[in-house]
Amino acid sequence: MDLGKKVDYSVIAVVTKQGENISLVYYKRWPLETPYSSVIGSIRVIIEKLGNVQKCLVDQTGVGEYIVEDMQKGGIPNVEGVMLSLPVKQEILGHLKQLMQNQLFTYPFNVDLTSELNVERFELTKTGQIMFSHPDGTHDDILWAVALAVFATRTEPRPPFGLRTSVRK
Repeated sequence: MDLGKKVDYSVIAVVTKQGENISLVYYKRWPLETPYSSVIGSIRVIIEKLGNVQKCLVDQTGVGEYIVEDMQKGGIPNVEGVMLSLPVKQEILGHLKQLMQNQLFTYPFNVDLTSELNVERFELTKTGQIMFSHPDGTHDDILWAVALAVFATRTEPRPPFGLRTSVRK
């Protein structure tokens, strides 16, 4: 789930995993200015209807920490917050890219998602990290919700987000 309110949208994406194959089965983008309480209520309904949600990754950058805590206290199961620092963003979008290259991620054609996948920009910083952005007048909220949902399907162990202490070999 990617959170937004005034400039960015709040978006939830739901994926299923069968073997190594991951498919986008649903996403919802709330209108701008939708109160977080309404978004949380909708998330609760979606998760209850699905019945067996293994993990719900939520962007907790900015106001998201409060939302994650509220979701957890409200009894929404398997909610985990993610601080989207540059290294974490690299890891999450890198995972999505790898699955797409290996043809292990599928999604039904959708103009908004396809547009966001195609307009996302990356820039190599002087520290060697990749910074992501999108052109003015466009959004990347669906992209990040989908990338978080896909990343939630990973099974290899990892330290909690933002607490990585060693370089991956």
